[in-house]
Amino acid sequence: MSATDHLPGHAHRAHRPTRPPGLPPALARAFAPDSPGPALPPGPRVNPWRGAGAAPVAAPDRERDLLAALWSGEGFHRRADGTPTGIRRRPVPSAGGAYPVQTHLVVGAGGALEAGRYVYDHEHDTLLRRDDTADRAAGWTAEDANDRAAGTHVVLTVQPGRSFGRYRHRAWPLWVADTAYALAAVEFLIGADPARVRLGPGAPLRALLGVPRAAEPDRWLGRGLVPEIPLAALELPASWAVAPGRRDALAGRRSPALSEFTAAARHRPRADGADRAAAACGQAWVRGAHRLATWSVAVHAPAAAVADALWRSHRAAAGLCYAGALSGRWRCRPVSGFSATGGRWTVHALAMLPGDPSAAEGAAP
Repeated sequence: MSATDHLPGHAHRAHRPTRPPGLPPALARAFAPDSPGPALPPGPRVNPWRGAGAAPVAAPDRERDLLAALWSGEGFHRRADGTPTGIRRRPVPSAGGAYPVQTHLVVGAGGALEAGRYVYDHEHDTLLRRDDTADRAAGWTAEDANDRAAGTHVVLTVQPGRSFGRYRHRAWPLWVADTAYALAAVEFLIGADPARVRLGPGAPLRALLGVPRAAEPDRWLGRGLVPEIPLAALELPASWAVAPGRRDALAGRRSPALSEFTAAARHRPRADGADRAAAACGQAWVRGAHRLATWSVAVHAPAAAVADALWRSHRAAAGLCYAGALSGRWRCRPVSGFSATGGRWTVHALAMLPGDPSAAEGAAP
């Protein structure tokens, strides 16, 4: 397994946890210890929107800075033995280095970009404008550009195959996790409250982005695209800019290697709850965390409460992760894949090691 960011727990555990009864069986299976099995082809790293009529455009300075700060990284993830993989490191973490999140802009009148729908190709650092005529001809949209919402919206989608290819039945919580970390990164970079944040999935986000349901794959595949699921939309405030210090902090963020946690466990007392967390997620390295933050939900919580807990926990964890990078005090590694203990599910955790060795032991990120 490559040394990536937040890793779901190991497949084989000594006990089978109770699945959340409030979830449909297909979703509840994500919390089972069943092995995902051999990896499947994950699909393209970015959708080939040019084949669907999208054309490159020059991005204004602010938008270019934001998109690059999210996804333009240096170097590659490394395997446990230290050898590099073919997976490029990016500022925003992703479970298993799958990087399913795609970034779109929906722009109303009066912005630096002409009104329309845009998609960012993070593999080639290129902003593309979608073809309104082609979208209407395919039955994806019906309105004119003038009917779109005012302002500029950053819409985050996932290509589900990117995570499903590796994690199968465990993939859907990771779609939320990766989107939440990307959403928090946008908020962190602009350093200002967004005008509005909407969470999905659902018809309002699909309408904003002008795409069909991912459950209608033929409508995507017929245009040479793989399905995407819009999961979050953030309306940028009227006045915003990428803060250089925050951009540099995010670019320099690295999840500590598992070997660092393993070594730390031998040399200092463990964080409160580290043994329980390590047992619940099947990842012994968690015992080496200097600090450990966890978020949980009752096993019998209804589906809406589970969804809310997933969004809240991952957005909060991302905020801690990025704040630690900005202060230099903490280096953070997200943790997923927990089983239930004591009637609660730990839906996410953040394992931390000191960044600056001179930082105060109890200092917050």
